[in-house]
Amino acid sequence: MRSKLRFIMNSARCFRTGLLLVITVLLVASMAHADVCVWRDPERTMQKIFPQARDYETIERKISGEKARVIENRLGKPLDPGERQDWIFYRIMGNKGEALGYVLTDAEKGEYGAIEIVMGITPEGKVAGVYIQRARERDKEFKSKDFLAQFIGKTKESPLHIGKDIKAEGSLPAEQVSFAARKMLIMYDELRKEK
Repeated sequence: MRSKLRFIMNSARCFRTGLLLVITVLLVASMAHADVCVWRDPERTMQKIFPQARDYETIERKISGEKARVIENRLGKPLDPGERQDWIFYRIMGNKGEALGYVLTDAEKGEYGAIEIVMGITPEGKVAGVYIQRARERDKEFKSKDFLAQFIGKTKESPLHIGKDIKAEGSLPAEQVSFAARKMLIMYDELRKEK
């Protein structure tokens, strides 16, 4: 009887260990890339970039396989798996419903987790402002007003590379923010009129 009980207890322990291993592998795999980020508090934060903002409209675009390839070619890097099906951005409106611009969001993988970036662009496609919604990085330069102000006025034609048109120490977070800004401008250019 004791040997049966010991066998059952050992089997249960092995099952728990195996289950924990599977859960750990799945969690690590899910953190291997960063997906498009969610704009966490639109009502409160849309005025950070567009002070006259009074409302917003969510716009969703489906991404065809061909369109994803075009975006990746322009970007020079594959999109993350969660970025290949659809893309969401936001039309920002003033008191009379006029379009003030658009808010675009992205998340890129930092050293300590996702770096969530929110960027506003004018109706003409120029960057109106950028802020970091959430990040756990130790480096703080990429959150500074001086660093983020460099993106204002940039367009889809801008290189948006550290050392070219963006000055920074070249840390991973600064590189990721620059890449995210370029990606969002390219995605907006390719998907804004898609239905």
